[in-house]
Amino acid sequence: MNPSLMHFGRRRRASLPSLLLNRSRRWSALARQRSVGQLAVVAGSALAAGIVLEFFLDPHSGRRRRKLVRDRTRGALRRRKRVMERRAHYQAGKVVGLAHAVTHRDHGADLDDVGLVRKVESELFRDRTIPKGQISINADRGIVVLRGQLDDPKQIEHIEHTVRKIEGVREVENLLHPSSAPAPASHPQGNPRSVPADQ
Repeated sequence: MNPSLMHFGRRRRASLPSLLLNRSRRWSALARQRSVGQLAVVAGSALAAGIVLEFFLDPHSGRRRRKLVRDRTRGALRRRKRVMERRAHYQAGKVVGLAHAVTHRDHGADLDDVGLVRKVESELFRDRTIPKGQISINADRGIVVLRGQLDDPKQIEHIEHTVRKIEGVREVENLLHPSSAPAPASHPQGNPRSVPADQ
């Protein structure tokens, strides 16, 4: 047998126990570290539990502290309950509003002439620049008749355009005119009931 190979085999056999010894030392060191870590966790938990117990079971201030914590917990729960109730109320209101909008979608078509005049007045006179006392509004079967004198021709056009967009208005007869011009002739379409705008 080759002497160099015999020498290598002896050296390898000699180093094998030392490798096992080193490995077992490393394992025992790791086990000690783990046990120290677990011991630290247990000790920390015990310390925290002791602090909590002393905080609550202190003969001088423990009763007050327990009552304070209980009251604050109850207050937080009450606040949370109020927030949830408000959210539920808001969502219920949205559902009711949506149902109302769906069921009353064609409500404008059911208005009689007096109701239509009131609706036109309320929507038209939201604009504070429109002189309320100078305009008379009448309605007959959904046809709205505007009468009065206004000095601004653009305002007359704006009023007619606004009234045409109101739901329930089928047609608009605009008899508004400047004070310098005569009143335009009305088209024959019956006698619309007049409701003064200032009532």
